[in-house]
Order: sequence, then C-alpha cells, then structure tokens
Amino acid sequence: MDAFLNFNWISLLALTIVLLIFVFLHFLTKKINWTLVILIALTLGIGIGFLFRSEGNVYLKWVGLIGDIYIRIITALVAPVILVSIISSFITLKNKGSMKKIGVKSVVWLLASASIAIVLSITAGTVFHLGKGAGSVFSDISNVSDGTISAYSNLTKSFEDVIVNLFPSNIVGDILNNNVVAIIIIAIALSIGYISVSKSSGEDKVVAFKDFINASKRIIYRVLSFVIKLTPYAVLAIISVSTSKMFSNGNSIIQLLILVGLIYLVALIHTFIANGLLVKLFAKISPVKFFKGIFPAQVTAFTTQSSIGTLPVTIKNLEDLGVNEEVSNFTAPLGTTIGMPGCTCIWPVLLAIFYVNAVGISWGVGDYIILAILTLVLSFGSAGVPGIAIVSSISLFSVLGLPVAAVILLMPINTISDMIRTVDNVSTAATAGVIVGNSVVIEEEKVADNPYGIDLSKLDALRKRDEGLISEDQGCCAPNRKKESIKDSLINEDQACSISIKRKGKEESFINEDQACSIRPRKKAA
Repeated sequence: MDAFLNFNWISLLALTIVLLIFVFLHFLTKKINWTLVILIALTLGIGIGFLFRSEGNVYLKWVGLIGDIYIRIITALVAPVILVSIISSFITLKNKGSMKKIGVKSVVWLLASASIAIVLSITAGTVFHLGKGAGSVFSDISNVSDGTISAYSNLTKSFEDVIVNLFPSNIVGDILNNNVVAIIIIAIALSIGYISVSKSSGEDKVVAFKDFINASKRIIYRVLSFVIKLTPYAVLAIISVSTSKMFSNGNSIIQLLILVGLIYLVALIHTFIANGLLVKLFAKISPVKFFKGIFPAQVTAFTTQSSIGTLPVTIKNLEDLGVNEEVSNFTAPLGTTIGMPGCTCIWPVLLAIFYVNAVGISWGVGDYIILAILTLVLSFGSAGVPGIAIVSSISLFSVLGLPVAAVILLMPINTISDMIRTVDNVSTAATAGVIVGNSVVIEEEKVADNPYGIDLSKLDALRKRDEGLISEDQGCCAPNRKKESIKDSLINEDQACSISIKRKGKEESFINEDQACSIRPRKKAA
C-alpha cells in the first residue's frame, strides 16, 4: 500500500500526456509540413514543461528519458557519418588540390564569422554596460572551495596539449570518443591514400574500398533518415524538461537574466543578420531560403544543445540546399570544432565583460583588443575539447588574470544560454558551408567553360592581329601572309571560320562562331 501511495503518479500522468501528443504529432506529419510539425512540438513542449515544473524535474523524469535516448542515438551516428561522408566525397574528387582549397576556405570563413561574433559581443557588452550593479552575483566568490576551482581548472589544457590532442592516437578510440578533428584527419588521410594508390596502380586496385565506402554511406544515411524522422517527438520531450528547469529555479537574479537576455540578443543578431548578410553577399542565395533550409538543424541544436549531435541533420540540410557533398561533409564537421561563435566567442566575452563591470574594473580600448585577439585564438585552439563553452570561458579568464571562481558562479545560466549558443554554432557552420560550396561551383563552371585556364581575351586580341580580315558572310579566312607562323584553313560549314596558329610547340585553334578554344600539344618529330 505504501509503495502504491509513494508512487509518483504525476510523472506517470506527464508521460501519458506526452505519449498522446506523440500520436497527435504522428498524425500531423501526414497532413502538414514537417517544419511546422517541429514548431508545434516545440510550443507544446514549452507548455508541458511549464505545467509539470518541479524541483529537480521529478515530474518529467520519464519524459526526460525519451530525450536522452534520442541524443545518445543521434550522437552515436556522428563518427560513422563524418568518416564515410568525407571519404566518399574526397575519393570522387581525385584531386588533392581540391581538398586543400575546401579545407582552407572552410577554416577562413569559420574564423571570419567568429571574428564578427567577437566584435558584436564586445560592442553589446560595452554599449549596455553589462554587469553594472551586479556585484552581488559574486558576493560569495570567496566561498567557492579550492577543490571546486581545481576541478574546473583541470578542464583546461595548455595550447600545446590542445594541438597535440587534435591528432589521432588510436583510430578506434578516437571514433568511439567522437573526437571530431581526429576523425576528419583520419578520413582525409585515407582519402589521400586512396587517390595516390588509384593514380599510381590504377583504380581497379582500390575499387573494393570505394564500393565499401559508398555502400556504407547508403546504409548509414538510411539509418540517419529514420532517426531524423523522430526529431519532432524528441523536441517535445527535450524542450519540456529544459522549460521545467528554467521555471523551477526561484532564485534567479535579475542581473543574470539580463546577461542571459544579452547572450540571446547577440547570438540572434549574429545568427540571422551577420550570417544572413554573409550568405547573401558571398553565397549568392536568399537568406530566407537559407534559414528555411537549415531550420530543422537549428531546432535540433536548440533542443539537444549539441553541435556534434546536430551534425547529421546539418549535413543533410546543406545537401538539400544544393551544397556539394564534398563541401557539406567537410565544412559542417569542421564547424563543430573550429570557430564556434556561440560557445567560444559570445559566451566567454560577455562573461568577462559582465564580471569586469560587476566588480568595478576599468578597461580601456587596449584591454578589449587583447580580449578580442585571445578569444579568437582560443576559438581555434580549443577545437575538439568536450565542454567547449566551459573550457573557453575558464581559459579566457585564466589568461586575462580573472578568477576562475567567477565562471563557476555563472554556471547556473549555462544550460539556458547553451540553447541559443548551439543554434549560432550550427548556423555558422552551415553559413561557411554554403559560401565554400558556392565558390567551388563557380570554380567548376570556370573550368568547364575554359578547361585549360587560357586567357581568352589575350588570345582574341592575338587572333585579330594575325588573322587580318575575316568575312563571316563569305565563310572564309584571309590571314596576314606576312606571318610565316600562321597556318590557315578554310571551314565553310555552318558559316564558321577557323584559324590555327602554331606557337611554342602548341597549336592553338579558334572558331569565331562561339569563341571555343582548344589546345593540342604538338607531336614531337620521330
């Protein structure tokens, strides 16, 4: 009887209601747009979280299990998706130069967007005088135990250790631990090896490897499609638990809420305005189309608070937007480790400004410049480290000589702000993806139009000098006979005129009808 009375019936009621809503959402997926279903799930999740809010989320512990299971499953797919996607894309390139271009451009655009986030954060923090009058937040800073400070400080690593740990030491171990940078390096190394063997020994020697990778990709992506279809249900479960935690904390301080509000404001501006302008100017696509295309990834990021966990959805959204597979499969994973603006730029910068203003430290222009430079370096140097937001903020405070205990006291708002930070991280990776993808398309079009990289304008001027007078109506060529190096020919078919010019061991041909050009190496005399 006691067990019956002590049973948490409210948690069972919450689970029953959620399961009934799942049935309703399943019905909606057959009737309306999938994106709209996610929005409805998000709204209902907030309502469930507010209705069943409780201390320690005791009423939603079973609902929380659903979200936890989803996060574990989608995270388990990260390593195989990255590995087979990058290898599959790069072995189709068969060109080490293309791999290098995609890599360099991806890093440049990720860091460029991170730089914009740093500038926005410093500007917002100084304009709004963030932290003024918030000294009470850090009134207990002296009571933070040395053990706690030591535990958090141990999360940080030296820059040398970070660089060394980026490289794989155990292939199986790195894959099991979702060490994204190491997985990328492994995939690139295998791709380069495939290309080298293919060119030296023939593709038939490695065709089995290629077939295995392509088959694995099809299977993994099919499994991924099944998991992505579960997103609306996971969104409902995860957001309800997050909402419950938010409303159950009755000790929230107004200054911390202001800090959270400014984090959301800066992240939203960077996500939609800054990245939107970059997409418009450099990717040449409509920001509306772009953000509509990556909306599923943004929702997944907001609810799971995991850039890596969102990665499979991000890659799929980029490919749906028309981004080349080799770009989406490389840039998106790289964006989960380098230049993540939400966690490595906006969060640590605003925390530092909040603390400095709260305790009355006066900073000048030079201090903010140093803050910006160090933040950008750490956004690259912290790549691949778990708990990137905590690590970045503690590292920045340590380098600036600010107390690590201040970061610990601000941890209660970490989860709330991590939602929008993750959205910014994922959106920035997608932004870099479409920009790099657009540049690759442009280069491919240039090569297709002019595969030999010839300056057609110079050759056209040369043709006019050597050609003399061409009468298109008569379909004949009248070359300048003084030029002994010219070999002329008459093509009267379709009113086209061709002139071939022999120079420096090459024979250059022009057809004046469509300005086509070809170069054929002159055969050496036997």
